[in-house]
Amino acid sequence: MLPLEDYVKIFFGVFAIMGPFSAMPIFVNLTAGKSKIEKNELAKNASIAGLMVALCSVWLGSHLLGFFNIGIPAFRVAGGILLLTLAINMINAKIPGAKQTPEELAEAKVSNRDLAIIPLAIPLIMGPGAISTVIVFSNNSQGFGHLLMMSLIVSVLILNIYIFLRAAAYLSEKLGLIGINVISRIMGLILASIAIEFMSSGLIVLFPGWAS
Repeated sequence: MLPLEDYVKIFFGVFAIMGPFSAMPIFVNLTAGKSKIEKNELAKNASIAGLMVALCSVWLGSHLLGFFNIGIPAFRVAGGILLLTLAINMINAKIPGAKQTPEELAEAKVSNRDLAIIPLAIPLIMGPGAISTVIVFSNNSQGFGHLLMMSLIVSVLILNIYIFLRAAAYLSEKLGLIGINVISRIMGLILASIAIEFMSSGLIVLFPGWAS
């Protein structure tokens, strides 16, 4: 297992990429016209689905990479590039394209079918950036205890997102667009730092000579 302070860093790192603040306006938009009961049910189902994806990333992510013969260093570089792209969008107060496509949003507005799964759970809660981040952090150490800690972290974060989604309309109104954008930019800066760390640690392993 890693030191406790490392798990604190992982917690805030995954929190930054999941972006509950940026998810709130999208959730409000997608659930416009629905009753409070329907919104709460969607928030619960989306959170449960997101948790399942997160736990699969923790426990099966490395096996999936092994199946495709992808090394962790290479995945770190690829994940870092993706995270840096998302971070730049967040700093510019733009909704990251990896979160959802216009087609997904248009379909979700006219159909309740699988709305909790797509696009709420995937990719709004657990998009490519979040999945790659969880997989990389899950491979920062070996052992059953580390995977349990990662499972606890993602579970707490998904619970946090569930609370945010239930209060989405209220918080979006109170924070306003400016408040959400300010928080999004701060999270973007944190995410950019994580992205650079991912890429640098991966590149050093792939190109050992760069470390000298």
